[in-house]
Amino acid sequence: MITFKKITYKNFLSTGNNGNTIYLNRTPSALISGANGSGKSTILDALCFAIFNKPYRNINKPQLVNSVNEKNCMVEVEFEVNKTTYKVERGIKPNKFNFYRNGDLVPQDASVKDYQQKLEDILGLNYRAFTQIVILGSARYQSFMDIATWERREIIEEILDITVFSRMNTVLKSKQEIAKSMLDEDEKQLAIYETMLNAQKAIISNINKRSKESTEKIQEEIVKTNGEISLTRQRIAEIDSDMTAIHQPDSLLKNLREAVNSGKTKVRELARIHKEKQDRISFYEVETDCDVCGQEISEDFKADKIKIIAEDKAKLEEAVPIVRERHEKSIGELEAAEKVASQIQDLKIKKVEENNNLQTLENYSMTLTKNLTIDNSDSDMQKARDESFYLEKGITNYNKCIIQGKEQLHYYEACKILLKDTGIKAKIIKQYLPAINKLVNQYLEKMGATYSFHLDESFNEEIKSRYRDNFSYASFSEGEKMRIDLALMFTWREIAKLKNSVNTNLLIMDEVGDSSLDAEATETLWDIIGDMQDVNVFVISHKANNADRFRTFIEFYKHDNFSKIKDSK
Repeated sequence: MITFKKITYKNFLSTGNNGNTIYLNRTPSALISGANGSGKSTILDALCFAIFNKPYRNINKPQLVNSVNEKNCMVEVEFEVNKTTYKVERGIKPNKFNFYRNGDLVPQDASVKDYQQKLEDILGLNYRAFTQIVILGSARYQSFMDIATWERREIIEEILDITVFSRMNTVLKSKQEIAKSMLDEDEKQLAIYETMLNAQKAIISNINKRSKESTEKIQEEIVKTNGEISLTRQRIAEIDSDMTAIHQPDSLLKNLREAVNSGKTKVRELARIHKEKQDRISFYEVETDCDVCGQEISEDFKADKIKIIAEDKAKLEEAVPIVRERHEKSIGELEAAEKVASQIQDLKIKKVEENNNLQTLENYSMTLTKNLTIDNSDSDMQKARDESFYLEKGITNYNKCIIQGKEQLHYYEACKILLKDTGIKAKIIKQYLPAINKLVNQYLEKMGATYSFHLDESFNEEIKSRYRDNFSYASFSEGEKMRIDLALMFTWREIAKLKNSVNTNLLIMDEVGDSSLDAEATETLWDIIGDMQDVNVFVISHKANNADRFRTFIEFYKHDNFSKIKDSK
């Protein structure tokens, strides 16, 4: 259970140096209200910034610092996980990021990224899951229905507390690579020992039947072997020269892959914004009433809006080819770099093979040279037999290691199959899907929905009316979409509570009651919130007429351009 207790922020957005503090576990329900621009939604940005180092809304980090004081921006969040108390401090100008466990500072790792990951591991939530389970807002909220199926999988894995299998898979890959490397090394050593044993057998045979002729043959073999050694060294030098000629920095591939991923994200983002603009133009072309306040929209106002949006859309259409061209250029550069990397890897493998061959030849040459000095005496024969015995024992050990290595790789491969998305995780998710679908439909029914919702094992949705007609999420009105989003969020919280995985006391809704929900659905929403147990609900709204439905009323106002909290009920 994650219990958020308190958040304090100062010099953050419109909040000044005196700061504001909101207790997050003292009231079952609270209405946060105030005029537009009074700072009532700042809690969302402060909470996300403190925990995940990025605000909830689309605001650049330098803009989070209060524009009047311009320094000492600081947010502190206190929470409890399994009876252990934590406090997070994060600030800008100066930059600061610390968190404490039961009052003691948790030591910083070498990497800030690792330190951040340690905090998220304690919470058991990443940013995407946090904004699906804890926060439902009108700004920057990305519905579960609008994200890709792999992103949906990540969220559900967090909720079901099965991300450990993904981490196990990462560890398994590392162990597989180590085991494969050790197996390769054992096989190379086995080949060397077998070559040396053959040479020893030749020595023993030579001791038994050596003559002047056999000595001459050994000398010829030494000359031949030394010639092959020279050629092998020459080939190794040529490989080194080729590798130098096509060398590229190790960081190039990483940077190019990041550029390609970034370009892909930008292209998708531009497409999404373009669709939003087109949808808005279509709205003003068809609708006559405002989708927020319900008032009639004048033709002049619609024409002005359509013109402004169309201009923005035209600018986007100009930017799309440029961004796409850069993206395609990055893809081309990445393909070229990967080709060079493949060539370098091939050369490295070839060099390893040549070095192994060189070592074998040099050992063989040394053995032949030693062979010239061996007598037919008993001592020389015994020494050769002792060396052969040592090599045979080594071959036996290496064969045993190779068998064990292959068995280990086979075991790892079996584990790999279990840890795939289609393995253990799929079975766990399959067990919970009926409960998820049942809860979603229960909440939809409470809010007056006339359709059913179903998620399959690939996290694709199926929405059907009572007459079994198929619908898509995109085809619904904003009010119906909000019903589905609310039903999903309440379901995630119920499943998290059932699993005791990312169960938390905190739920924040930003202007949900002011949005496109009709009056009946809004009333049902307040009833659902009122029935929730062990939850501290904060509803942000610019309408204060529902204050009697909440245990606590928190009102924000502006004084000398700073956001402050009035003494509220």
